[in-house]
Amino acid sequence: MTQGLAEVNNINIWWEDFGDPSNPSVLLIMGANANCMQWTPEFIDPIVEAGFHVIRFDNRDVGKSTWFGKESFSAKLVRLFLPNFLLKFFLNKAFNSIIDENGYMQEFDIRDPDYTLDDMAKDAISLMDHLNIDKAHIIGASMGGMITQLLALDYPDRVLTITPIMSSPGVGDPELSNMTPSLVKGLQESAFMDAKGNHADSVTRIYRELTGSRFPFNEEKFREKLIPVMAHGHNPNCKHGDAAGACPSRKDRLHQISKPTLVIHGTEDAILPLDHGMALYDNIPNAKKMIMEGVGHEIPEELAKDITAEIIQHLKQS
Repeated sequence: MTQGLAEVNNINIWWEDFGDPSNPSVLLIMGANANCMQWTPEFIDPIVEAGFHVIRFDNRDVGKSTWFGKESFSAKLVRLFLPNFLLKFFLNKAFNSIIDENGYMQEFDIRDPDYTLDDMAKDAISLMDHLNIDKAHIIGASMGGMITQLLALDYPDRVLTITPIMSSPGVGDPELSNMTPSLVKGLQESAFMDAKGNHADSVTRIYRELTGSRFPFNEEKFREKLIPVMAHGHNPNCKHGDAAGACPSRKDRLHQISKPTLVIHGTEDAILPLDHGMALYDNIPNAKKMIMEGVGHEIPEELAKDITAEIIQHLKQS
């Protein structure tokens, strides 16, 4: 296992690899607001043992990579001095201007985001260049799955296979389901926790809503596993949401993907419901799917062996 800080694409990207670098490489791309520590040993180890070289890395704006989103001076003053009832009032007002009570994004433009998903796809390719990796299998979770699609579309000569997990062809598509009302409520409450500086509480609140019914949320266990994730670098002001929101839907381009594709999705995903994953499966030629009953927006530890076995078969058949 080696790790390092790569100076690529005008930023720093922290990375870590596992297994023999002479083996076929697998690049893991994590989702929004999450650093690469959320790729757990239960997920990584079986892929390494199957004969692959696995790389996980922090996307820009999280973990130990370059951060763009930072707390403003005014936000800090609000956090320190505004009474809780007023803080909740203003946060809810701002929240409701973006997301309605049914979980649908209100129509608004994200103009001039600090960076885009295209920039993040270039980060991944630049990291591969830095590590002298010509081609790789790409596995992406949530927003990472969106970046995975862009790699297959815009850098097909660098991609062997793709595996988008709990992902989507694009957020804000009116033809696809949106967030559940319970998740909207959880996001509102987590925003208040973040505003008060209680970031571990905020993350815990969100993941409670993202967990499906098959493996009920265990808060004590979750908080224990969250400690090293937060210690690695949690950016509460991360701008991944802007990058994903500003990116147009890829649905009309999916037919151009020629790489072997495995779509993995849960039936109880609260933020990107199952029809998002099915839109990928239905529109990417010859795609395969693994649908997990009762699973939410998560990669359950209890299913790690089943999920990795399916992925390994997918990688080896390519």
